[in-house]
Amino acid sequence: MPLEMNTRGLVALALQFLLPLLVGLLTKQSWTPGLKAVLLLALTAVTQFLVQLQDFLTGPDGSRFDWQSVAYAVLIGFVVSVATHFGLWKPTGAAATAQMSLVNDGHSDDYPASRRR
Repeated sequence: MPLEMNTRGLVALALQFLLPLLVGLLTKQSWTPGLKAVLLLALTAVTQFLVQLQDFLTGPDGSRFDWQSVAYAVLIGFVVSVATHFGLWKPTGAAATAQMSLVNDGHSDDYPASRRR
């Protein structure tokens, strides 16, 4: 299976770098890391499925939808997202900031001291 990178594939890869921040925005701090990982995996699967679906719909007539490519892309995308979370977003504090931005548990401890009223 040769690796072919098109514009949609590059956009999907770029989205994989941002999905950990989206998970942080959509979840509460009290949620378990396992639940957040499942949400990240689901978002990765949806992203990669849509990219492959668009490739299929805009491809030449007679082409078939390739589920193996979707599974491979989901696996690679999930690894990229997890590595980005632990290697970039968490050490820089962006993950914690995203976690405290939209959805919180309603406790003042959820906010950094600079954001408390």
